[in-house]
Amino acid sequence: MDLILDTCGLLSLAGIAERALSDQCLDSIRQADTLYISACSHFEIGLKHKRGHLELDDFETPAAFWDACLKAYELSECATTAAHFDAAVHLPDHHADPFDRIIIATAQALNCRVVTYDKRFDAYEVETTC
Repeated sequence: MDLILDTCGLLSLAGIAERALSDQCLDSIRQADTLYISACSHFEIGLKHKRGHLELDDFETPAAFWDACLKAYELSECATTAAHFDAAVHLPDHHADPFDRIIIATAQALNCRVVTYDKRFDAYEVETTC
């Protein structure tokens, strides 16, 4: 089973989000064949940090945080392609957040579940775990 982390899923896994992942979700992450992260999450983290909405604890920059997470959690970075953007644009308008729409489209393309506690993902044809 492959999984892709939503940005909030990554922040929770790294212990810097308000909400923790469930033990069941953490077991799914440990058992995943491939654990993906979309490159668009790097952009989202950078914007949140720049705007003062996200503290990255001991990390000097969002890039340092990103690199540490890739290594620590053995993440496979998934490039965001024009096909992902196109699919995200054509998704039903249940969710307005462009980053989440890209992650949903990427999950559909990879045929994998999404680690998220965002209930709006349930309106799309993706399985979630949290």
